[in-house]
Amino acid sequence: MKNIIKTIILLKEKMKNTDLHTHSYYSDGEYSPKDVIRKAKKLGIKNIALTDHCSVSGLEEAVKEGKLIGVEVIPGVEITAKHSEILGYFIDYKNPKLKKILKNCGFYENELTKLKINGLREQGINISYNNFLKSYYYAKGNYNLSHLWHYLVKERGFTGKQAIELVKQVKVKKPLNKNVSVVRAIKIVKQFGGVPVLAHPWLDKEVLNEKNIKIYVKAGLKGIELENGDYNRFGRDKKTVQRIKNIAKKYDLILTVGSDFHGEFMTELSKGHQFSKFLCDEKIVEKLKEQKKEELK
Repeated sequence: MKNIIKTIILLKEKMKNTDLHTHSYYSDGEYSPKDVIRKAKKLGIKNIALTDHCSVSGLEEAVKEGKLIGVEVIPGVEITAKHSEILGYFIDYKNPKLKKILKNCGFYENELTKLKINGLREQGINISYNNFLKSYYYAKGNYNLSHLWHYLVKERGFTGKQAIELVKQVKVKKPLNKNVSVVRAIKIVKQFGGVPVLAHPWLDKEVLNEKNIKIYVKAGLKGIELENGDYNRFGRDKKTVQRIKNIAKKYDLILTVGSDFHGEFMTELSKGHQFSKFLCDEKIVEKLKEQKKEELK
């Protein structure tokens, strides 16, 4: 009996070959889209979603590479919103209108990063903005604070903790352009044929408020992320995980899993988000595809 149970468990683990949350250097990842897909292939990942923050610039390259080496690439995006982020799957990434909207969605984080750089320079931290631009060329216009952490560690020799603390203590006047609401992010994904999923909801417990969940579902939310490599210190405790499962069941939401892989720097910094460690069953891809069909009706 024990051997049968072990066999069933092993078979289930083998079916977990899908990563629904990854990033390339078009947002704050370390690798090109092509390299992300190649790494996925080597690790035995069959289906992968590239979900850069407020950018779809790397998707054409990723999809092309996936076709060449036999990995199904799900065109995705992660839209930064107030209180949370929304993942969008099977989105119409070639639509020029989408690219313009996403640029506006990433404006706040981009401007905040530039202000933080200026603030650090005023405090005597030697940061060349031109060198910063060259270091993250592909993310131009789509920077966030993790780029600055990475720069301070790699180019100035600070530890990860020191970099985060340095950036945190710099007080700047916040940009006027605020992030879009969660509802607006959901509607953007739907507008361009994508399937909207609530990303890492444990980071801001406000989004798990029953009142807000109802609003999100009414706006078109179709899924909620159960795991992305975060650990308990980020608020993903057993109680929160169970709440997410209960919400998914009550509102018929798809439970997704992904690594939220950015590269070795972020994995080391967070002690999580290891590529290929956080996977889900490929049946989840089929569920997302079914929702995509519904969106097109």
